[in-house]
Amino acid sequence: TCDIGNESDHDDSSVGNEPNENEERMVGDGSSINYDDDNGNGNDCMGAGAYRNKLHYLFRRLLKAISEPSYSPIFFYVDDLQWADSASLTLLSSLVLESDHFNNADEEEARQCLFLVGSYRSNKEDYPEILNQFISEIDSVPSVRVTNISLGGIAKSGTNSMISDALRLPIRLIRNFSDVVHKKSAGNPLFVKIFMTSLVEDHYLTYSLEEQRWKWDIDNVRDISINENVAAILRNKLLRLP
Repeated sequence: TCDIGNESDHDDSSVGNEPNENEERMVGDGSSINYDDDNGNGNDCMGAGAYRNKLHYLFRRLLKAISEPSYSPIFFYVDDLQWADSASLTLLSSLVLESDHFNNADEEEARQCLFLVGSYRSNKEDYPEILNQFISEIDSVPSVRVTNISLGGIAKSGTNSMISDALRLPIRLIRNFSDVVHKKSAGNPLFVKIFMTSLVEDHYLTYSLEEQRWKWDIDNVRDISINENVAAILRNKLLRLP
């Protein structure tokens, strides 16, 4: 996970000045953008790159209009970055690295109002080269503060506590059961939840009204394949989507 902020000194004297009719400004990678006049007449020869830069510029101006460092910063959370296309990553890069939407805190300092959190799978085989380039670009800029947080599976004690809370039983009574669940799920909280759900649905984990507690057969639980159960539950949930 990448938490991105930005604290950098910039000359922001032009921020807040709206472009005049047919004014040309340099944005993004330096492409010239010819702004439309009141009649909607623009540069018919504008290429795809210039249109992209104009779109990025308008997004940054929107951030400038609705944000303020002291009381109204903007928080973006983008999940599954490994599936993002090139256009989306280029836009995010523009929002983080360009400076024309900064708000001046005082005469000497311009502060970014955007806090970006992106999550992606840590296995590099799961994401394309464009994501690797995006991460490297952001990480290589000294003025951008980047915090990398690696999220692994929870420890066995965490799984024990999680199942103890769910079943409302002390850890000493569910330790053997939760150890089996932890081993099968590799400490992945999502897999723990899905596996526990499958045990209830398949009646391997049942509630005894007589004893007023949850019960299970540890040998049956050991024989269950978590991969098949997780895949089946996720497939059924997808099939139930409207």
